[in-house]
Amino acid sequence: MNKPIETIFTTRTTVTIVLPLGKNTHILRPEQVILKIGPLSHDLGAFCYSLRSSKARKPGQPREVVIGSFLKQRPKEILQLIKALSRLVEDDGKRLTTVLNYANQLRSFLDWADSIGLHDCLSGGDATRNAYRAWVAETRERYLRQEFGERVHNDRLDFICSLLEASTGLDALSRGVGKVKNRWNLDGGTEPLVPRDFAHGVALNQALFDGLCDLVLEPRAFPYKLELPAALGWAENHLWLFPNNRWCLPPHQWGAKREKSGNYTCWAYDYANGGLATIDEIQHRYAKFSPSYQRATARAAINRAQARINAANADPLDRYRIMLGIIASKAFLFLFLCNTAANESVAREIETNGEVDASTSNQQFRSIKFRASSKVVTLTIPATFMPTLRRFMELRRYLLQGRDFPYLFFTLGVRNENPPKQIGYRPLVTLIESQLRAVDSQFPHMNIRKLRSSVADWYQRHHDMSITAKVLQNTEQTAQKCYDAGSDTDHREELSLFLTSVSESARRQRIIPVKAVEADAPLLEEGGHCDRFGHPEALADNAPVKPDCKDSQGCLFCKHRVLVACEEDARKVASAAFVMEQMILGPLHETALRPLIAKCDEDLEKIANFRNCRAMVEQVCKEVFESGNLTPFFADKYQFFLELGVII
Repeated sequence: MNKPIETIFTTRTTVTIVLPLGKNTHILRPEQVILKIGPLSHDLGAFCYSLRSSKARKPGQPREVVIGSFLKQRPKEILQLIKALSRLVEDDGKRLTTVLNYANQLRSFLDWADSIGLHDCLSGGDATRNAYRAWVAETRERYLRQEFGERVHNDRLDFICSLLEASTGLDALSRGVGKVKNRWNLDGGTEPLVPRDFAHGVALNQALFDGLCDLVLEPRAFPYKLELPAALGWAENHLWLFPNNRWCLPPHQWGAKREKSGNYTCWAYDYANGGLATIDEIQHRYAKFSPSYQRATARAAINRAQARINAANADPLDRYRIMLGIIASKAFLFLFLCNTAANESVAREIETNGEVDASTSNQQFRSIKFRASSKVVTLTIPATFMPTLRRFMELRRYLLQGRDFPYLFFTLGVRNENPPKQIGYRPLVTLIESQLRAVDSQFPHMNIRKLRSSVADWYQRHHDMSITAKVLQNTEQTAQKCYDAGSDTDHREELSLFLTSVSESARRQRIIPVKAVEADAPLLEEGGHCDRFGHPEALADNAPVKPDCKDSQGCLFCKHRVLVACEEDARKVASAAFVMEQMILGPLHETALRPLIAKCDEDLEKIANFRNCRAMVEQVCKEVFESGNLTPFFADKYQFFLELGVII
């Protein structure tokens, strides 16, 4: 029996080219190209071979291929794709990280196409159209299997369509292709932080920034007492800082948690009292040594700790001062985002010479918002935040040590020993996960969208939507769509006020027996009759909905609506409540409809309490809410909303 031929993968000669392409760049051998896009590289030249290895490799290293699987038509096609990726940066103004996402989708597309034999997918004409249609079907199938969500589904279609059209000259490639409707924004956008959490985050970062700036800029001596907000709930609201990798130890780690950490916590430092431990206090920590060496080991640890403190106090540029200065700069970034409502990408691109004029009361920074077609945005620093900005500029000069760097925010690498470079993406992750939670283990999760939404929420409460939109550098429609969700706490408080006013209004509602109904009183679809149509009058001064004879919901809180103690009115009221309940898809719907539903519940209870009507009302509610036996009017409405997709 013949054994299958083993596939032999080999390396090939490669050359690395940086995106975007230079004006005089000529690519003679596209099959050798490794394209460097920002911090990462893509071996696009490997796609000139139909058989490629999927083995993991080091960053920037070439992908192994089968030399005999070379596709003659591919080098020209890959060259066109490289040029298309470059034009995304040069002509469209897209960020390199965005172009990197295009390259990632391109890799997925070509790996998939070659795996099923579609080697002519880049040749243009019907071959490319058919390959793209098959890619759409593959993407849809994987989406239905819930391998990824709406955004990835749509990106896979959009990015590949753009690259194929740019490299082959085809147009309308996506005509007739259906995307998945993004339903993430049903609740009115990103939910802001609970106000107390937002305030705690600002206070803690302000304390870190102010205290650490004093330590590194003045400079202050170690051990250093860092004052912190009283919201932490500690017996004494401060920490003692030492020149060590474990620069602080909060009270919740003084006891059993520190005991479990063993010798790695540097027992020589007394984090509780701001000094060094004595030999008698820590010699038992070194039980692994013989008794004769325990005291000697403890003494040596204390001496090393004292020498480390002396060295840090003698050197203004000690590496631990630099480390704490970087933490202070991250705390400032948090405060900057809270005070300006800047996007992460916008904050990364802010350039500065490091100077702020002494007469400036509202410093402005210009930056580029790449995902808004490279729109230039202006960020204004509030006057109250200017002292903090000036202090940060001092800290920035200290950390740069005379080195020129164009961007406002930067990093010095993992050990703070590298040349400065732009801050990475998700810059608050290390600040929150490491530094802030090292101080407060219960520090809530906060990302930049939530901070931005919290700022928007504050402005909407204190100003109108036009001011909010101007601060956020958005249109009023975008600000309302993306940053108008409100927090759960606010919704609960507002809903409580709504329900209180609903109850007060419902108590004033009149109810009469069937025999007392006037013959000419108009029937109301939501239940009851009206004895003065065209003359609405509120049940109470604080009614949640203003009475209006043109709107059926306006009748619920009208003084002239009269409930009738009968099955017909009970079914109308219950049907109205049922339909409105199904329409609640998020906090905004909850705020708008919950008072109306509560009023219907109050009306049903009033009918039930009228003489001997409780059994009748309970039976009607069971038929409506369990069996869906609605009145014809509300049954038609329910079906209409289902067809529109309002009810899901």
